Amino acid sequence: MAGIDFNQLCADILEETARQLKTEIVNEGVIPKDQGSLETSHHVLHPEQNRTEISASTPYARRLYMHPEYNFRQGENPNAKGAWFEDWESGGKYENRASEIFIQKFKQKTGG
Repeated sequence: MAGIDFNQLCADILEETARQLKTEIVNEGVIPKDQGSLETSHHVLHPEQNRTEISASTPYARRLYMHPEYNFRQGENPNAKGAWFEDWESGGKYENRASEIFIQKFKQKTGG
């Protein structure tokens, strides 16, 4: 790995990991969907200081996210709910998914 900028490599893998997680979250059908603008508003904020974020840019995203008691329609997304990231957070059923993706991508890029 001579000549490779390790910090840049990790930052690139971190961003790729976040993009893959975003895709998996959308495919899981947990984001409430009416016309799809909330779902498509999610984007990856570039990594800074070894972290990155998946964020929604609609003005109502926070309100919907913070109120899981709302009765979300589940026609378009059968698993729609508030707090749609919770399954990927600590204690959720996919809590290790980000680490798994990162390790897999790191091994692919470094031949490990």
